[in-house]
Amino acid sequence: MSILRIIILGLAVTFVFNKSNAQKSVNDYKYVIIPKKFEFLSKEDQYQLNSMTKFLLNKYGFQTFMQGDDFPEDLKLNGCKALMANVQKNSGFLQTKLVVELKDCNANVIFASEEGKSREKEFRKAYQQALRNAFKSIGTLNYSYVGDKEQPVPATSSSNTAVTTSDNKAISTQENSATVNQVDTTKKTLSYTLNEEAYIFEKRDYGFEMFKQEEQKKSIGKIYKSNSNKSFIVKAGELSGTGYFDSYGNFILERINPVNDKLISDTFARQ
Repeated sequence: MSILRIIILGLAVTFVFNKSNAQKSVNDYKYVIIPKKFEFLSKEDQYQLNSMTKFLLNKYGFQTFMQGDDFPEDLKLNGCKALMANVQKNSGFLQTKLVVELKDCNANVIFASEEGKSREKEFRKAYQQALRNAFKSIGTLNYSYVGDKEQPVPATSSSNTAVTTSDNKAISTQENSATVNQVDTTKKTLSYTLNEEAYIFEKRDYGFEMFKQEEQKKSIGKIYKSNSNKSFIVKAGELSGTGYFDSYGNFILERINPVNDKLISDTFARQ
């Protein structure tokens, strides 16, 4: 084997090793929340798929709640402790095909099951059989919550928690105006990380364009300057909300957590 092939093989092994280490596991999450209705269906708990999803997750050791349930205190404080269950229907000729997804609070897919299939003609039987078949791969996960990897409460400081009073709003406004000028306005691109993922903000006339750095740089949204130029409106799918730069150059995004409909704060850490 040539030296060049050995080097290439070593780099490939290192890349796969690092990627697997960075990948989060379902074991890092304490709870799973099931929505009342899946997008491909027209009614809540149609064909009892939502109830069955909860039942099967419980069967395999997950601690689950239906969306709208009374959550435990730690989940109320930190929605990122939970995964959101989703069932997706794939197209298929003469077959019903379902995939179960478990997503984190940033809508990243942490686990996707193998495709569950059914040839039953009656909808209820077909969907339920396909869902049970999809759950077979979830059963092989041998889920067990690891408490030594607690997710941090999504707030950088007490001043960045949910705004509930006019006093808090005034404090937040004062901090924004005092810190927004700390950002280096001469740079055309700014690099950040959030949840171990890389993001790039590129300057535009309206503010910034937001990119996610994966295998290739991918545009995921826009960051618009407000009239005061001291805060920003973010339109980037699940990362939509309002934001500002703190004194360290980090970008603080305040948005609604899709898991529990609570206001949370994400910190894009300046690199």
